[in-house]
Amino acid sequence: MRLLTSLMAGVFLVSVVPCAQAVASPPALLAQARYVALGYDRGDGFVSETDVRADVLPEERAALQAIRAGIEQWDKYQVVVRPGQAELLIAVRKGRLATVGGGISAGGPSSGRGGGPVGTGPMGGVQVSSPDDMIEVFDAASGSLIWRGMRPNGLTGAGPPLWDAFRAEVAKAEKSVKKP
Repeated sequence: MRLLTSLMAGVFLVSVVPCAQAVASPPALLAQARYVALGYDRGDGFVSETDVRADVLPEERAALQAIRAGIEQWDKYQVVVRPGQAELLIAVRKGRLATVGGGISAGGPSSGRGGGPVGTGPMGGVQVSSPDDMIEVFDAASGSLIWRGMRPNGLTGAGPPLWDAFRAEVAKAEKSVKKP
């Protein structure tokens, strides 16, 4: 029994160590990218800032504007309007335990089956999330998450603390890329 327990612990450690090393080294893409698109994390993926959505909180819009101002002052990245033109997607999400939304959707394209417009009638939804604010950075080409920062009140203020954490991660990536 002890042999089995020791063997399982060894397998666990071997499987965890490579993951820990990958997290310790920031992705080179953070240092090499030039173009970014800004948006929101709605729980089901990245939503561009240009998509008008009722479920984006005013605090999230304000945080994204602070990040945009930080990018313009930093002059490391250039913000593009279309996510398809970006190398990185930067998404924000204000912490909340749960939100409930609803409304009435009217209009929209026809279903093409002789029926009325698609999307008419009442709609609603519930979102459950972390209470911490979050910034996520995705590789635009693959959609994979390459950096995430979470912190209570991490998106508040003119220079949000999570933005500072992201900039520090980019600085680490630049140092590791420049090393031969």
